[in-house]
Amino acid sequence: MGYKISVDVGGTFTDLTISDEDKLLGRHKSPTTPEDLTQGVLNCIGLAGDRLNISTAELLSQTDVFIHGSTIATNAILEKKGVKCGVICTKGTKYTLWRGEGRRKDLFNYKVSANQELVRPYLCLEVSERINKDGRILLPLNEDDVRSSVRQFKKWNVEAISVCLLWSIINPIHEQRIGEIINDEWPEIPFSLSFDIQPIIREYHRMSCVTLNAMIKPIVTDYLEKLQEALANKGFKGDPLIVISSGGVVPIEEVKKKPVFMLFSGPSMAPVSGRYYAQKNNEKNCIIIDMGGTSFDVGTVIGELITTTREGRINQYPTGVASNEILTLGAGGGSIAWVDSSGILSVGPKSSGAIPGPACYMRGGREATVTDACVTLGYIVPDYFLGGRMALSPVLARKAIEKIAKPLNMSVEKAALGICQIAREKMVGGILNMTVRRGIDPREFVIVSGGGATGLFAASLADEIKVRRVIIPKETAVLCAFGGLNADISMSNVASKYSISNEFDYEKINQTLEELDKKGKAFINRLGLSSTVCEFEFYVSARYPMQVTELEIPLENKELSPQSLSKLIQDFHAMHHARYKTSDSGSQVEFVMWRSVAKCLTPGITLQEKTFCTSDPSDAMIGKQQAIFDDSMEFAEIPYYDGEKLYNGMKVEGPAIVVLPDTTVIVPKQHKLLTQLHGYFIIERNI
Repeated sequence: MGYKISVDVGGTFTDLTISDEDKLLGRHKSPTTPEDLTQGVLNCIGLAGDRLNISTAELLSQTDVFIHGSTIATNAILEKKGVKCGVICTKGTKYTLWRGEGRRKDLFNYKVSANQELVRPYLCLEVSERINKDGRILLPLNEDDVRSSVRQFKKWNVEAISVCLLWSIINPIHEQRIGEIINDEWPEIPFSLSFDIQPIIREYHRMSCVTLNAMIKPIVTDYLEKLQEALANKGFKGDPLIVISSGGVVPIEEVKKKPVFMLFSGPSMAPVSGRYYAQKNNEKNCIIIDMGGTSFDVGTVIGELITTTREGRINQYPTGVASNEILTLGAGGGSIAWVDSSGILSVGPKSSGAIPGPACYMRGGREATVTDACVTLGYIVPDYFLGGRMALSPVLARKAIEKIAKPLNMSVEKAALGICQIAREKMVGGILNMTVRRGIDPREFVIVSGGGATGLFAASLADEIKVRRVIIPKETAVLCAFGGLNADISMSNVASKYSISNEFDYEKINQTLEELDKKGKAFINRLGLSSTVCEFEFYVSARYPMQVTELEIPLENKELSPQSLSKLIQDFHAMHHARYKTSDSGSQVEFVMWRSVAKCLTPGITLQEKTFCTSDPSDAMIGKQQAIFDDSMEFAEIPYYDGEKLYNGMKVEGPAIVVLPDTTVIVPKQHKLLTQLHGYFIIERNI
């Protein structure tokens, strides 16, 4: 078997992990190249080749599997770079996207600007047709309306078309015919049909989902084809596998059809890695934190299950796509600090990104960032940043912080500490939103650290929320890329079919599950994979009556009987209590949507053991660094250690700094860092 490569493209750095025969060979980081993302990918592959003493072409020619996660789809929406899109909808629904779930997030606050619609109403053209909730045609499709709409879109130079008709999720015949007419009138235009992209209940969610898909389809397709070509030109003979929002990977051709499934591509891998390391420590519950250059992500694993959601949103637009639940905040290493007109210090959400980057990167950045604050406080050892491959300037970092300190009338050190404290408070708020504010006690969890900047804050975050230990993988800086190596090939399909527990429609629901099963098996057959190495999972989105959100509950099999329905209802009550610390066992349960996952299992990565004959870490100590580790604002000599020389059984007492080729770990006072058998670290508070 050849090499297996996983690459995750972030806003600041591109990360790569590589394995051979399921043994991890290395991890690498390289600055992201916004002008051409594929170049950053190739640069990272080049670093892996250098480590193995082979060229990029040789490495790729010997690579069997290439996995790729990227924020290309996410950024297209966040940066409002989606293509101009026209919408064809049922007469009477053209204001669905404009209205959304209410024109204002705070309905009674008239000082707040109205939400910006995904597509302006004038670009939503109505056609005469009507199908009812049972799939019966009440009004035939007026094909002249469709042709007129397509011709109007052509005059307006739209670049994509989305189609969303009422109850097409039950009977798609009108949407299918519209697709045929679009192909006839304007063969070149990319279009998306809602029944094909995501047949979910709730009109606004479905229209938002299919329109997002249409808006990013040309952008994502162009990027993926460019990536495919760049890899092929360098010797890769296969087709890349693309990470999707649910934490699985699928062939590139599948994503070209449905790029909306890629909206949460990169971050979805962090919980996969988090669960991997939690299980190695016999932990069933973990909080995954991932702080990169642009953002801070939080995810959870409860009872060894990654928490998922169908309420994934981007810029407040619902996607309706099943995804690993991730909360993203603008609190990364590159988040910019600023002082508002009231003299209040803030951090983010604007980021310096890869270009120009923080001031200390010496790439033209002038604004103070969290990374500049950490350099100024002595948390980062400049000579060992990115293994010494990337120079840092403490002088430029200090100059940038001075611009913050001056209007606040405080010292540079105090301003830097303030920046770090504000960033840390935002992170704490994110963790609390995913735990305490949902009735979950974080003291029952461990933290798994991910992201190149997380090691600087992980221990202090654990102290703040009373988490007993922090697991810091050696792969922490490339946690999402590492997750890609452990990800299964999988595809999700959904169907909307309502039923309630006291009047459950066994015939229609079992028919729905059978149809989902057929779609999953068709996906596996398209890939030419053996069903003997595949699994088929089934889920239902359920809720109590009058609730507006659902919980997704796993089914034990694809056929429901009165006995299995009773077990499913019990599971819902139990999960509702585990998630929200409350349940109502006497209430009926509503079942709204059904989902299947066709999954081809991937062998997990085997970590190499790192043993040594002594528990004394003194051989790993490199030197001492002037740093501020408390509120006294006094610099002190803090020892720093080479993390690659810390072996199983070694213990580092805080205060200390541990440097790795791609990250830095802070061990605060009254804490200790313990090195485990497979080379990763655990930070615990001294008791």
